[in-house]
Amino acid sequence: MRAFLIAMAGALALTACASHSSGYTRTDGVPVDPQQVTLAQLFDRARKEAAVVNACMARNGYIQAQ
Repeated sequence: MRAFLIAMAGALALTACASHSSGYTRTDGVPVDPQQVTLAQLFDRARKEAAVVNACMARNGYIQAQ
C-alpha cells in the first residue's frame, strides 16, 4: 500500500508538469478542462498499476483478502 501511495504521488508530480494535449475532445465543442483530463489519466494509470500488481501477486500464489 505504501508503494502504491508513493507511485501515485510520483504520477501526480509528473502529470502536473505534463502538457494537457490529450486525445480527448468534447462533443458539444466546449474546451476540455485540463484538470479533468489529468484526473482521468491518473485513475487510468492507477487502474493499470493495480492490475499489474494483482497479476504479479497471483503469479506468486497470493490472492486479495476479502
